[in-house]
Amino acid sequence: MRALVLKENGYIVDERPMPEPDAGEVLFRTHYSGVCGTDLHAPQLGTYGKDVVIGHEFAGEVVAVGPGVQGWQIGERAAIHPKGDSCGSCPECREGWRNLCSDPVVSINPGILRDGGMAAFASIPSGKLRRLPEEVSLLEGAWAEPIAVALRSVNRSGFPVGRRAVVVGAGPIGLLVTMLLRHAGATHITVLEPSEMRRDKAAEVGADLTINPISDDPTTIFGSSLPRPDYVFECSAAVPALASAVEIIKPHGTLTLVGVPMEMIPLPSYRAITKEINIRTSVSNVDEIDRAIELLAAKKLDVAPLTSEVVPLEGVLGAIERLEQGRAIKVLVQPDE
Repeated sequence: MRALVLKENGYIVDERPMPEPDAGEVLFRTHYSGVCGTDLHAPQLGTYGKDVVIGHEFAGEVVAVGPGVQGWQIGERAAIHPKGDSCGSCPECREGWRNLCSDPVVSINPGILRDGGMAAFASIPSGKLRRLPEEVSLLEGAWAEPIAVALRSVNRSGFPVGRRAVVVGAGPIGLLVTMLLRHAGATHITVLEPSEMRRDKAAEVGADLTINPISDDPTTIFGSSLPRPDYVFECSAAVPALASAVEIIKPHGTLTLVGVPMEMIPLPSYRAITKEINIRTSVSNVDEIDRAIELLAAKKLDVAPLTSEVVPLEGVLGAIERLEQGRAIKVLVQPDE
C-alpha cells in the first residue's frame, strides 16, 4: 500500500506492507487523515520517529480485530485518540494527567512514533479508538483530535463566561479556539493573524475583530483604543508573539500557551511578573476528545469552513507545500487502498 513516510530529509510517498494487528490491536482502515501543523515541521522537530507513516488526526473503521481485543467489532467507525490508552499506573496517570503518560510503550503514539493514518491501513491499539456516533461523519471524525486539543487549551485556561479574549494565530487550532470561546460565552474575541485569508476565516467562525499584527502593532492598540483582554491564547508559536501577548494582556490576566515552537522563544519575564499574569500551558488532551465528538454529534461545531481541501494520498506533497505557503488552513487526505 502507498503511505506518506517521514524520512531523514523530509516526506516521501512510499510503498509499505499491509500491517497485521498484534495482540490488543485492530486493523484500522483510514478514511480521512488530517495534516497537522506539527507535521509540517516534523523533519526539524526531532520528536517524530524516522521511517514512520505519519498522521495522528484520523478517522475510519475497524476491518479486523487482533487477539485479546474486546469491545470492538468489524465495521465500527472510530476516531483516533493518540494518547487514549494511558497506562494508569505511572505518576502522571495517577494524578489524572493521562495526556502526560510516561509509560515508554503506551506513549508510542500513532503518526509520531509508530505508523499512523497517512496510509489506507494501520494497526492501532484498541485503547486509542473512540467510537463515532451515526451523527458524526468520518470527515468530521478526522477533526475530533484537533478539536480536543483546542478544547483542552480553553479548559486549562479556566475561561469563564463574559470575558474578553485574544487569540494569537488563526491556524486550525487558533480558529477552533475562537469557535469554542464563542460557545463558551466570550463577550469579545480579537484574533491576531498576518494572513488576510485566515483573518477572514476567523471573522467567519466567530471573531468580533481581526488585526494584522504586522501592519498594526497590538501593543499600541490594546490599552488605548481597545481594552486589554482577560485571556490570551497564543496559538502561533511565532517568536514575536509571546512578547506581544505578555504586553497586551491585562494585569492578573491568563495567558495560555498552545502553539508548539520550533525554537527557543524568550519570555519577557519582568513584564509578566510586574503584571502578575497567570501563564498556563496545554498539550494534547485527556478526555476532551469525547467532548469533541459530542459537540460534533450535536452540530455545535461546523468544521466545513475550516476544511480547505480533501486530497488523495498522491496529492499530499503538493498540499503540504500549500500549507507551508499559507494557502490552505486544513488539508484532509483520503488514502487509497
